[in-house]
Amino acid sequence: MRNHGIILSLGLFLLFSPLLSKQNPKPKGKENQTTTYRVTKGDSWYGIARKMKVSPESLAKLNGRTIHENLYENEKLRIPNGNESKSLTQETKLTERFLFPLTQREKVQKKFSELTYDPYKGVQFKRGNSSLVRASAGGKVVHVDYMDGYENFVILEHSNGLYSVYGNLERIQVTEGQQVNAKDRLGILAKDKGLYFQINQNKTILNPEFILERGAE
Repeated sequence: MRNHGIILSLGLFLLFSPLLSKQNPKPKGKENQTTTYRVTKGDSWYGIARKMKVSPESLAKLNGRTIHENLYENEKLRIPNGNESKSLTQETKLTERFLFPLTQREKVQKKFSELTYDPYKGVQFKRGNSSLVRASAGGKVVHVDYMDGYENFVILEHSNGLYSVYGNLERIQVTEGQQVNAKDRLGILAKDKGLYFQINQNKTILNPEFILERGAE
């Protein structure tokens, strides 16, 4: 297939990035340059944001959370700095509309995280009543394969350098090169696993939960 080597490399980069981050942590010298904050009793997203002179939404987003979720005493948060704000700005300006990749809104089992000590580059949904996996947005099927830890997976290419990844499928019902529309069937989930879902813009990994919030369904 044309550009198969490039697509395969991209697919491996998208899917292996969480594992590589854990196996190759940043040198301690670089990690110490990141501003962090230890949550104390009575803290809130708004209170911490006010102290650190950042927006509550940016603070929550950087930590893979929303301002509606509770904080926990002694929890360690990352504070936005100049480098991270660039990534947040790219996500804020994203205009592509992504729909929920399952027929029902299942709860999130593991959240997206950019924390150095616990990175997770997608979201893992709980295995609920939804078994049908559908395209979150229209695009082209650029890679279909199997990988330990992700089962069968599909990668879609969208406009503006966007890619979406759908993992933990038992059966895939699309082929490489196929054009799909939003909500088109991609496959069926494995019986004992929830959907792994990831969104990238070129090599920038975006928080899928915030992208999905822009969709209506």
